[in-house]
Amino acid sequence: MNPSSLHHLLKQRLDAGEWSPGQRMPSIRKLTAAVDFSYHDVVSAYAQLVSEGVLTASPGRGYFVANRSRPTSVIHEPECMAGDPLFRLLQGGQHYTKLGSGWLPPAWRDTELLAKAIRRTARLEQSSLAEYGDIQGYLPMRKQLCVHMKRLTRVEARPNQLLTTLGATQGLDLVARLLIKPGDHVFVDEPGNGNLIKLIQLAGGHVVGIRRTQDGPDVEEMRRYLAIHKVRAFFCNSTFHNPTGSNISPHNAFSVLRLAVEHEFYVVEDDVYGDFSPAVRQTFAELDNLDRVIYIGSFSKCLSASLRVGFIACSQDLIEPLTRLKLLTCVAVPAFCERFVNTILSDGTYARHMKDVQQRLIRQQVQTQRLLLERGWQFEIAPQGGMFLWVYHPDLPDLLPLVRKLEQHKILLMPGSAFAVTRDYRRYARINCTHFSDTLADHFNV
Repeated sequence: MNPSSLHHLLKQRLDAGEWSPGQRMPSIRKLTAAVDFSYHDVVSAYAQLVSEGVLTASPGRGYFVANRSRPTSVIHEPECMAGDPLFRLLQGGQHYTKLGSGWLPPAWRDTELLAKAIRRTARLEQSSLAEYGDIQGYLPMRKQLCVHMKRLTRVEARPNQLLTTLGATQGLDLVARLLIKPGDHVFVDEPGNGNLIKLIQLAGGHVVGIRRTQDGPDVEEMRRYLAIHKVRAFFCNSTFHNPTGSNISPHNAFSVLRLAVEHEFYVVEDDVYGDFSPAVRQTFAELDNLDRVIYIGSFSKCLSASLRVGFIACSQDLIEPLTRLKLLTCVAVPAFCERFVNTILSDGTYARHMKDVQQRLIRQQVQTQRLLLERGWQFEIAPQGGMFLWVYHPDLPDLLPLVRKLEQHKILLMPGSAFAVTRDYRRYARINCTHFSDTLADHFNV
């Protein structure tokens, strides 16, 4: 027996009305004698019920049943969010297979390796457990990030050009708040990050989708639009684009930057999936040296969704206004998280972990593509790594019925409409190959 099972038993009896609101509960000693649990188990169960608001504790008198309008075990999702596919993915329990997600499954994360690094950081950096972090970011970690960026992207950055963030999402939000004024025209990849589209709209921007190709954004489409309109910024994935999995080519990156200089808009490079690349990758930032490029990275996708550590690298004159915005919205990234990232960057733990993940991704992409092709599914881009596949079936003009059918089998897929600005992507869906398997493949027989 354990205190969690006693907690569950007492909760059931309370919900059944065995004890009325305001009634005193059996004393700890009396309940210990009546049930097959230890004194410690009863104390723990009562304490948990107090923390949930089911019981109240009165020093010297005991525990009493709280006034409750309904059983606390009943939890409702906000109706306005229940139909949002991203909300469903994030809120879906462990019994769901999150095939449309944008993160690695738990089995792919070396939790023991991370736990060792956490314990080591806690021993060396105990004060960080209780303090605010540095507003711009822990300086030793920013120095390590400069080394990390140079090794993997050839970008030369200085620590004073970096600002840490609560993951890439906050980085994108801060940049959007700084750059975009109501009515500004803003380019994004299409298909692209649905959350980013909403962030730009929240800032008052007019979102313009630029078709994503095998080599990167469609430069001719950009050129035609720029001949008519002034554009403030272009938000773009460079490596393993979400959701198609494509990478920018050197020629494509150079052409986009030439337009950015000519038409005076910023390129906001979201490279959150970049570390999944086993080789030095092409970035806009390398060609531009952080002049018109604002580079955003994160460790949340590679390490843990709970580890909200990202960063912005940009020209120094943008760092101060971005830091002021960060101070207004969140003050700082948790100090312990930044020191943990510094630990695994400096001792080689992160590099070893990512080398294993990169090789697994290559193998998993090959297997997933093969299983889907055998069942008649197609994709215009066949990534050689990364997590994503942007798939369609020639016999299915709309995948929404399939999405709903899969959800009945506890499989959550991300429909193509979630990645659209104006184009019709009803026949498409994003698949995360790290969650795919031979067993799941049978659900894709058409």
